[in-house]
This record gives sequence, structure tokens and C-alpha cells, in this order.
Amino acid sequence: MSQISLDQAAVYTKLCELDALKKLVAEQAKTIEELKERIIKLEADAGVTKTGLNEIGNALELRGILKNGEAVEASEKGEPWDPQKIKWTSAEGSKGEYERSEDVDNSDFKKMLQDLGTHKGKLHRNGLFYWIFTNGAVVGRKRRGKS
Repeated sequence: MSQISLDQAAVYTKLCELDALKKLVAEQAKTIEELKERIIKLEADAGVTKTGLNEIGNALELRGILKNGEAVEASEKGEPWDPQKIKWTSAEGSKGEYERSEDVDNSDFKKMLQDLGTHKGKLHRNGLFYWIFTNGAVVGRKRRGKS
């Protein structure tokens, strides 16, 4: 009888080990599914960001700011622009008041767009923050920091 008890104890031990392994595999499967979901979300977020950047690049290229995916020649790029010569209109956004311009036929506006394009669409100049809207044809500006 002691032999049967030893065999039953060994089987019971193996069953306990098997049960523990099943639990471990289930936990790992859950972790893998969570990681897959995170990867899918990160890929979607990266796709949105890449799409947005591509749209800005396409809009700038359409506006003649970029040629063949590269900035316009340095001689053109280095020309200063005067914000006083650009037509600005007041607007209200989710973060407060700002000014915007769509003065696309103005050479200073074009130079400003070019300058913004070389600074990833955002820059600070003379106490003002300038940015390009996602459509690539509108520029916003507002005082830097809190008013």
C-alpha cells in the first residue's frame, strides 16, 4: 500500500505543477494580449503623427516652400521677413486669443512660411510665438508666455 501512496503523491505533485504552469501560461497570454494592444495603439498614434507631418510637408510643397522635399535654397531661405507687412486678423482659439494670417500672395508671408518650415513649423521671434496650422496655408501668432 505504501507504493500506491507514493505513486499517488507523485501524481498529485505533478498535477499541482501542471496547474501552476497552466496559471503561468494564462498570465503570460494575458500580458502578451495587453502588449499587442499597446503596440497597436502606438502604431496608430505613430501613423496619425506621420500622416499629419506628411500633410504639412505636402501643403508646404504645394505652396512652393519646399522643392523635392528639401528646403528652398539658402539664399532664398535667409531673407528676413517683416511681420508688419503681413495682414493679420484677430481670432479666438481653445487656448485664447491669437492672430492669424492667410496672406499667401505676400512675399513676406511666403518667407515667414519658409522660415517656419525650417523650424518644424514653430518659432519664437521678437516676443511672439508663430506656428503653421496643419493645412500649411495659415499661420498663427501670439505673445509668448502668459499675458
